[in-house]
Amino acid sequence: MDFPLGAIIGPLMTLVAAFFGAWYAFKLHDNKDKRKRTEHDVKAANRAIFEISRHCNRLATFRKQFLEGKRNDPHRDYSILPVAGFSWDKPEIDYDSLVFLFESSEPNLLTEISSVEQEITSAVDVIRQRSDFHVKRLQPVIEKLEKQHGPTFSPNLISSALGPKDSRVLRMLTDYNYTCVDSAITEMQKVMEKLAGEVRSLYPGHVVISFKL
Repeated sequence: MDFPLGAIIGPLMTLVAAFFGAWYAFKLHDNKDKRKRTEHDVKAANRAIFEISRHCNRLATFRKQFLEGKRNDPHRDYSILPVAGFSWDKPEIDYDSLVFLFESSEPNLLTEISSVEQEITSAVDVIRQRSDFHVKRLQPVIEKLEKQHGPTFSPNLISSALGPKDSRVLRMLTDYNYTCVDSAITEMQKVMEKLAGEVRSLYPGHVVISFKL
């Protein structure tokens, strides 16, 4: 029994059209999902860079105002002033939004970001500890010496009046201010540069914020 060609081609064309229609709709949906994911990942990275840069600039400002001018001062333990009204919020890094980094060429970058967060916390902690020590232990000693000797007296006199134990503690906290703040700033800059580079590599053509100290 012969079937007319039209009877075969008609349903076949309908089937082909339905297939390509479904395929095209799937591609549109898939492309839309990819665009959403790309936008989400780039925004997440930009938020992380901004959050790290915020803390980096705050530590850099502290270093410039309180530490830099005294870096080579042999008596910096006593001459660096405390930070008045010191308040510092912790970094807010949304690690869940950065899981795409596991698929990048730097899968350990999340660990490095976490380490930088700890460096920030450590730097802030030693700044606070030294400021508290200065106000509560050093300042009363200096005020007492000023009453006895006037406004000018030697650092050795301060050390003697403060005592060997507290003098060592003050020197340790002062040294930690330099090492912790310097290290935190250096590591933050490295991580931000690496994070920006990875996002630009994963999603070329998208805007990734830059950081300048």
